[in-house]
Amino acid sequence: MANLTETLVSIVIAGELAAISLLGGTALIGYAKVTAAHMQLVQTAKQSRYDAIINYGEVRSVAIYTGEKPAISECLSGICGAKILLPSGINIKSTFRGIDAKVAGKAGSDRATLISWSSETNSGIGGSYGQHGTITFSHPWTRKRFCLVRGGTAGNLGEVVIRTDKDCK
Repeated sequence: MANLTETLVSIVIAGELAAISLLGGTALIGYAKVTAAHMQLVQTAKQSRYDAIINYGEVRSVAIYTGEKPAISECLSGICGAKILLPSGINIKSTFRGIDAKVAGKAGSDRATLISWSSETNSGIGGSYGQHGTITFSHPWTRKRFCLVRGGTAGNLGEVVIRTDKDCK
C-alpha cells in the first residue's frame, strides 16, 4: 500500500513539473518570436532610412503586412519587393498609414501599413514621410511586447524609439 502511495505522489509531482515546464517553455518560445520579429523590423527600417538618405530624391518605405502570415518588405516609391515572413503567431498593431494611402490615411491598413522616409523633407535628409505612429509586436504565448515609435518627442527627424512592455502606448 505504501509503495502505491509513493508511486501516485511521484506521478502527481512529475505531472505538475511537466505542466510548469510546458508553460515556461511556451512563454520562452513566444518571447523569442517577438524578439526576432522586432529585430527584423528595426534592421529593415534602419536600412530603408539609410537608403533614403544616400539616394537623394527617393522615398523609401518598409511595408508591414498583417494577417495570418505577417511579413515585412522594403519599398521604393510605392513599389514593394519580396515579402520576408516574420515568425508565426506574431500579433501586429500599427497606427502608421495604410499601404493604399498616398501620404496619410488608413486605406489598405487591414492588409499592410507603411513607415516611410525621404531624402527631401523640411526636417532634413532621412526625415519622416507621412504620418507618425507606433507598431506593436506581441505573441499570445508571452506578455512581452515591443514597439517601434516614430514621431512624438523625436519630431519629424525620422528617428525611431524602441519601447517595451508597459511603455508601449
